[in-house]
Amino acid sequence: MNKHSMLVGTTEPTLNVALANLLRHRELMALGEAIIHRTTKGVGKKPDVLITINGIKVILEGKFEASGIETVLEKQCIERIDDGLCEICIGVIYTRAVYTTLAPTMKEVEEKLKNSKFKALVVYLAPSDVQMKFDDLESPLPIGVSKTGWHTVGLEELCELVRASYTAVVSEDMLGKAVDSFAAALQQGADRLAAAGNPAVLAEQISEIMEIPEAANEEPKEE
Repeated sequence: MNKHSMLVGTTEPTLNVALANLLRHRELMALGEAIIHRTTKGVGKKPDVLITINGIKVILEGKFEASGIETVLEKQCIERIDDGLCEICIGVIYTRAVYTTLAPTMKEVEEKLKNSKFKALVVYLAPSDVQMKFDDLESPLPIGVSKTGWHTVGLEELCELVRASYTAVVSEDMLGKAVDSFAAALQQGADRLAAAGNPAVLAEQISEIMEIPEAANEEPKEE
């Protein structure tokens, strides 16, 4: 067999692990191709790179450049946050590199990544400029989730993007804003239901929406 038929290409998981190694060298606690075990929607999910900063979880999802990959990555980042796996998700587009060896070592892959440029998109939780509204249901983004545009960055700039995203998220009073937004949305919904008029119908609609079970009929106790 001709040895040239045994060429081994660099895969996305290889790049993810190499990127995680490089991030660890830059004081970011990163783990490549980690499997997250949860009892919620994120069961068995496998983020490409998982970073934890003071309890805040950041996921990087890496893909090779291809037609329409920006849309695919954006959707995947939104799903990671919607599944409760992280507070920040960054989509990273790798450029396809050319190696001088048939089977590049991890060190060679890391060296190539050090000098590469990436396209990156940040999707994050609890932005300061988005309030929960019933009208937001038609928005392409879930309520309480926002994003940046795509940027071209190098490795050091990608590290700074991770740190800046963390700082932006923790600087928000996420719980307070969520409570305020929910209260505003609840009041707005109550006002719309009240405008319907019939109190009995209103009570029935609210009970159905909030999944309140009907009270069991009880006979009065005899003295």
